[in-house]
Order: sequence, then structure tokens, then C-alpha cells
Amino acid sequence: MKKTLGWGFAILFLVMTTGKLFAEEPAKSPLQISGFVDTYYSFNFNRPDSNLNGVSNFDFYHNAFSISMAEIVFSKAADPVGFRIDLDFGTTTDFVHCGVVSCPGGATEEPYKNIQQAYVTWATPIGLTLDMGKFVTHMGFEVIESKDNWNCTRGLLFCCAIPYYHAGLRANYAISDMLFINGYVLNGWNNVVENNNGKTLGAQIGIVPIKPVTLLLNWVGPERSTAVGFDDRQVYDAIAIFNASDTLSFAANYDYGTQDPIGGGDSMKWSGIAAYARLGFDPYALAVRVESVTDDDGVMFGTVDNSVQEVTLTGEVKVSNSLLVRAEVRHDKADKDIFEDEGGAVTDTQTRAVLGVVYSF
Repeated sequence: MKKTLGWGFAILFLVMTTGKLFAEEPAKSPLQISGFVDTYYSFNFNRPDSNLNGVSNFDFYHNAFSISMAEIVFSKAADPVGFRIDLDFGTTTDFVHCGVVSCPGGATEEPYKNIQQAYVTWATPIGLTLDMGKFVTHMGFEVIESKDNWNCTRGLLFCCAIPYYHAGLRANYAISDMLFINGYVLNGWNNVVENNNGKTLGAQIGIVPIKPVTLLLNWVGPERSTAVGFDDRQVYDAIAIFNASDTLSFAANYDYGTQDPIGGGDSMKWSGIAAYARLGFDPYALAVRVESVTDDDGVMFGTVDNSVQEVTLTGEVKVSNSLLVRAEVRHDKADKDIFEDEGGAVTDTQTRAVLGVVYSF
């Protein structure tokens, strides 16, 4: 009897303590919150009188400690319905929406500048995922967030060859582990507010022919702008990524764009290629980017018969899981004088050193 009673007390104690432990464990919230603060110091060896770097996204200021962007993200995975909202603040988000480091009051896109992304997601029962709202473009290897790139500064293709964002409907369908397709119906290129009666379309095909290799083929168009004076703008974008090992990766990005002047005239074209390499031994990494772009009709840089090359070397260290520090040197060379020099002159070269510090949570 005593033995039975003893076992009874033991079982009762186990049930009570186990129940208490389970009761005290907090339920996991479906809402995910993350973000970062991106800061930098840039020194331009041209020493421009305006203290502004030329052809730059988004290290705008010379010889200054600056905040590029602060971002906070709220998201819920689609089960089957979810959402994502990215709230951005700083000169980067102003430039993305208005083309200047401070959006003027009354600018068409100014009310939306702090909303980098805001869309609702539905994972349908047939395997098709739909997003509706505002989202970043599917074009290009690089992205707006510097922490997610291999280099600190953004390349020439990111800067001047492709859009930043769209508003519309996005559909994704994974055919297999080796193939997926995306389709887009959009208001246009870098606009939430529709500015004409047409719609811009887009497409993306993702191919994984072998495990270390990913290929992305992108297209967006046609786009029309009466304000700028062009019609039928289209861009074709190709990306190849090769993870040679756990520590060594390569990538290449090619863009080709065309647009027709409203009222007639020869089609305007621009193109370019970027090559990347990254060697990483956690917490350290070294990355290099080499680019060459052709802008015969002045679409990218505003000067005809121009080509620009740049080479960038970036070293980084992860001080912790949250803190990323990068030191970078970049040299740009153009056929035409497009970079500001000391004393108000212009020159065909520009070299800058950048220190970037990003805290993520």
C-alpha cells in the first residue's frame, strides 16, 4: 500500500510540474519583427565642393558620417494568408522614390516613400502564391538593403539600368525544386500612383540546373512616361550565381534596355555587365565587383556616347550576429566627364573609400 501510495505521489508531482512548465512556455507569435540601421562614412578623393558623390546609390555624402537607412519589417507567413510591411526612413528611401536625397513636398510618390514594401500574400491550394500591393523589383543581382549585398556601395546596373520597385500583382509558381516562374501585372516602373491607362508586365524564370548553380531570367515592360518623353521601355535582365564551395561564390549580372522617344525617333539603348566574387571565412569576407556599362543614348547618365567602368573591393567582418562592419574602396572611370572634381570642375574618374556599419535585429 505504501509503495502504491508513493508511486501515486510521484506521478502526481510529475504531472503538476510538467503542466506548470508547459503553461509557462510562451506561445510563438505568428507576427515576425526584424530590421536594421545602416550607417556609413564616405570619402571622395575628388573632394567635390558640393560634398555629394557622383553616380552613387546610396552613399551620397562625401566626408560625412551619414545614416543611409533605418528599416523595420513586420511580416506573417502565408498560412494560407499572410502579409509583409517594410517601413524605411532616411536618404535612401527618399532617393528611391523621388530621385533626390530629400523628397519635396507634393511629389507624387512622396506619400509612399516610407513604405518600401506592403503586400498581402495568399498561398492558394493549387500551389500558386499571389502577392498584391507594393514590392521591390525582381530585376538585378543587388538589392536596396546593403547588408544583403556582397559590397557596401551599389553597382552601376543597380543605380541606373533597372527599376527599384513596383505596385501591382505578383504570382509565383514552383514547378519543381529546379524550376520556378513568376508573373507580374504592374502599374509601371518606380510608381505606386498610376500615371497612364496602360499596364506594365513582368516575368521571372528561375532555374537550378545543378545544386551549386542558380540562373534567373527577368523581363519588365513595356513602360511609358509622358513626363520624361519615352514609350515602350523594356529591360531584359540575366543573373547567374555559382556557389563553388562553402566559402567561395561567384555571380554575374547582364542588363539590356530599350525605349522609344514619344513622337518618333531612333530607339534608345543601354546595356551593361557586372561580375562578382566573394570569399568568406566567418566572420571575415572579401568581395570584388567589376562592371562595364554602355550608355550611347544618355539614358543612364545623361551623356550620349558614354561608357563607364568601375571596380570595387570590399572587406567585411561580423563583429557579432547583429553587427556588420565593411571597409571598401571603389574606382569609377567614364568616357565623358561626369564626376564632380575639386573647385567645381568635372572629370572622368572618381575614387572613394567607404566605411559601412550595419546593425540588424
